[in-house]
Amino acid sequence: MVRGRRSTQQVLKAVRTNARRLGYAVEKLPKVGKGSHTIWVVVDPEGKEIGRIGLTGHSGQQSQKVTRSNEEALEGVFGEGWLDK
Repeated sequence: MVRGRRSTQQVLKAVRTNARRLGYAVEKLPKVGKGSHTIWVVVDPEGKEIGRIGLTGHSGQQSQKVTRSNEEALEGVFGEGWLDK
């Protein structure tokens, strides 16, 4: 489980790094999520979505709940504890 909070930029950087390592890509969906959230998807080389997260649109640290939710959403893709690595 992730320790501490992360900013949107930190989470997105970790997602991109892990996706690149596995040969996947990260794309932002054109529509926005609830409020100021944006939706990002991880896609395999064939373009099939294999995971998604919602990131806040404001600067600064995300809440602990949002940070943990993002980590849990992609654990099946990147493995347990991927956000702390």
